[in-house]
Amino acid sequence: MCGICGIAGSRQSDAELERRVRVMRDTMRVRGPDDAGSYAANAIALGVRRLSILDLSPAGHMPMWSADGRFAIVHNGEIFNFLELRALLEHRGVRFRSRSDTEVLVELYAREGAAMLPRLNGLFAFAIWDAQDRSLFITRDRLGIKPLCYARHEGEFLFASEPKALFSAGLPKQFDEGTWEELLCFRFTAGERTPLVGVKRLRPGHWIRWKDGEVTMDRWWDLSRRASRPEPDGASDTWFASLFDDAVALERISDVPVGVLLSGGLDSGAVAASLASTTREHTATFTVRFPERAFDEGDIAREVAAAWDLRAHELAVAPESLLAHLSAASVLRDEPLAHSNEVHLWRISALAKPSVTVLLSGEGADETMGGYVRYQPLRFLNELFEARRPLAAFGSLPLSRRLRKLLRFLALGAPEDLVIFNACEVLPGELRALGMDARGEFPARREFLEESMRLYPDEPVRQAMYMDQHAFLCSELDRNDRMTMGASIECRVPFLDYRLVEGLASMPSSELFTRFRGKAILRRTSGSRLPPRVLTHRKWGFGVPWSSYLREVPELRQLVGMLPGLEPIKSGPFMRNRVRAAVDAFLRGDPDPEPLVFQLAMIAIWYDAYIKG
Repeated sequence: MCGICGIAGSRQSDAELERRVRVMRDTMRVRGPDDAGSYAANAIALGVRRLSILDLSPAGHMPMWSADGRFAIVHNGEIFNFLELRALLEHRGVRFRSRSDTEVLVELYAREGAAMLPRLNGLFAFAIWDAQDRSLFITRDRLGIKPLCYARHEGEFLFASEPKALFSAGLPKQFDEGTWEELLCFRFTAGERTPLVGVKRLRPGHWIRWKDGEVTMDRWWDLSRRASRPEPDGASDTWFASLFDDAVALERISDVPVGVLLSGGLDSGAVAASLASTTREHTATFTVRFPERAFDEGDIAREVAAAWDLRAHELAVAPESLLAHLSAASVLRDEPLAHSNEVHLWRISALAKPSVTVLLSGEGADETMGGYVRYQPLRFLNELFEARRPLAAFGSLPLSRRLRKLLRFLALGAPEDLVIFNACEVLPGELRALGMDARGEFPARREFLEESMRLYPDEPVRQAMYMDQHAFLCSELDRNDRMTMGASIECRVPFLDYRLVEGLASMPSSELFTRFRGKAILRRTSGSRLPPRVLTHRKWGFGVPWSSYLREVPELRQLVGMLPGLEPIKSGPFMRNRVRAAVDAFLRGDPDPEPLVFQLAMIAIWYDAYIKG
């Protein structure tokens, strides 16, 4: 709903601090076009741009102070159970001046401090200044739905919703070349590290307290502990169906119109059907169309919309406009584009903006219920390892991309490597062929792997799901946030209601998988609400035909041909002639270099638009 930022420990005058924090907040104007606020005094500054969703009146203005004048808050996101928490505080004698969830947050913190965090159900990142204790507290929601980053620079502590705000405050902008390997293997960096020197992400479910120049950090939500509980009470299907509908109903809370990002898949269809079943409004849906039939699911999305009398809107992005859109989206994203559909998500959000300010998405269902096709081999590792040699005999034949990937992964040998690299399209060994000193270490990912192995000691598929919930999903949520907020829209994700996430994590795999498919519990509980084609359609995610675009759209093909000579690739840790060989093979139609060439192209576009620009 907003963009927040701040500076702590400054030696500048209040006036100069005020000027700097206003510059910081206004680099994020697209996150909050409706209102802006700032505060600066005695070495501390807070700034906020507001996208008004709850309490549209001036009473929702931020920074917002507690009734006693001790605490000031800037807040990004929504607390869906704020009415319940407000009633609790009113019972304790609190008198509210607004209808805002932000005021509930600051008054609850005034009474409980960080201990209040487990009470919150929502997507959020917020900062609270304690004027009496002279300490700054910043925190982020459990799954990382709303972003928050920070840096230490010249004695100051800086934080913001987006890195570009940190750079506007004086932090030098520089590509961290130590992240090359992770960017090419995984397409994004995990944990607190970013591709930007000096910029760290606050990890989901963590908080930081700054005081007198010292920083302390703690983890307030740990799925590996929360998932250790017994299976949810009652029949699993009944539990899930009831809680999912409750999550959708909660996330509908808004003083502005709400719509749905609708593909032709089960996840977004289930969200749309649940929302439509609980409201009399003709909900608007928004769907991306493709002229390439293998990628287009618009007809199925239309069936869902028609079944529930939804107001369907559609958009196709012209291929010839993609290069300009990629540059603009890279600036919005702050990091190299990683998921192939950022541009399309941004453009469909821009289409939605005149109609709605909030969109619901089906994000998170695959990671929490085992929906990705790449999980399936991990369910049958013993059988696959036994068949490894016979399968390898087919390695020289023209095989599908998925089977070629499976053979490469089986060659890794160790089951834990198949888990940690499950989301990869490029393996470290393939980077060594380019001359890189690729070591395959990735400390944050190894940490997540160790947690997953303790929680699911004999289940590689559940280990991979846990890994994705702490790495891959975080990157997807960052993409969702930047691309929708790039159109001044808030994206909400009902499947990531923490009650669902914790309950699903404690369920046996037999509730989530059936035969060769995941999301069994969602199919059982939402299938009757959706057209049959949604359940039988073989969905491959929100895919975009980039292999064709990069070869056939003249501007993009020219860019690909120039990659070996473009920065930061030209100065990167590669043998240039081998990068040239990979690019030439791709342009000739060889499918093997596609993942590498795509990511090199995204990094080059980002570097030119964001680092140099």
